[in-house]
Amino acid sequence: MSDFRRKKLLHVFNVFFDVNHSGTIEKKDFELAVERICKARGWKESDPKHTETKDILFKVWDGLRQKADANQDGQVSHEEWVTMWDDYAKNPDQALGWQNQYMNFMFELEDSSGDGTIDEEEFKSLCVSYGLSPDESTEAFGKFTSNNTVEITREVFADLWKQFFASEDPNAPGNYIFGKVSI
Repeated sequence: MSDFRRKKLLHVFNVFFDVNHSGTIEKKDFELAVERICKARGWKESDPKHTETKDILFKVWDGLRQKADANQDGQVSHEEWVTMWDDYAKNPDQALGWQNQYMNFMFELEDSSGDGTIDEEEFKSLCVSYGLSPDESTEAFGKFTSNNTVEITREVFADLWKQFFASEDPNAPGNYIFGKVSI
């Protein structure tokens, strides 16, 4: 695996998964993610979207733990994370159920208007809520939309997702779907 691909995988690990910044991914990170997402969207515990978000993210955690937690310590380390995505890259069309659930969840989270496409403001809003720079988020959106000429539908997002997790090509547009990765 190239240093470039390793860096982008660790970007997702550090920004989107290791919510409490402990250096590992554990169930607590998913609990915090549910709180963060629901608060940002204004969903109270009684809201069906809150329950749906919690259910999906806990299924993602269970799948991630089962696949990546090689030493069964209840945590996913950097190395376990990278190894799991390296396995995915060998055949991205055979993604695990939780990987597809997470991809679809991210699309729906970014498509906050529910119109079936992700626009620049929706993307930037999500990235900023995870602590990424607004300007770099705008720059990243321009990269994966070919300067706003490609509409980001669920199908396009799925292709970009595969590029992000599997491609060694530093110029692949999918490298930017989680914001700008510092290289």
